[in-house]
Amino acid sequence: MGGLTFLRKINEAIDRRYLRKVGATPIPGSGQQLLLFCYHPYHARKELRLSETVIIRPGDTVSELHFSNTRIVEIGAQAGDRPLEWRIIDILKEEFSILAEACRNGTVPPEVKAFYGVNVMPAGAKRLGFTLVPLPRGFNRWWLGLWESLLRLVYYSYQTKKKASLKRTMNDPYEIWISRDELIRRYARV
Repeated sequence: MGGLTFLRKINEAIDRRYLRKVGATPIPGSGQQLLLFCYHPYHARKELRLSETVIIRPGDTVSELHFSNTRIVEIGAQAGDRPLEWRIIDILKEEFSILAEACRNGTVPPEVKAFYGVNVMPAGAKRLGFTLVPLPRGFNRWWLGLWESLLRLVYYSYQTKKKASLKRTMNDPYEIWISRDELIRRYARV
């Protein structure tokens, strides 16, 4: 376990620096503060079609989503009758509801067209309503797959019944996308 603690400290330092650099903050009004987000222009060269009516074009404002890995450790340390993965899913649904309300009431600027992140667990993202976009082969895909798998190994598996190994957690990463309208439709409280 000492190796995982050492890896966690390194990951926390890298994570803090990256989140500070991109300006990621918790969702306004969130009590859990598990999900962080930041805005920036969509920087791909080609447009991305999320549905028949939603097209993300280069330069459109999007929001990048990140987990607060520190919060995951805190949540994992809390006693619970459900495995950590399921508690995180429940909290994410709550966070998405708060984010949808922030979109609806204008706290999230209306020019933000969509939300996205990188994920190595596509089945869970799909269940939450995200569109999966495979990353092109190459160094960036390999690096993101390794980084996300290390995060999963270090943060998400330490409180689970099955202990993970890097070999078992190493999966191809996907960009996961959900449009602003779909987020509101799926998660806003009526």
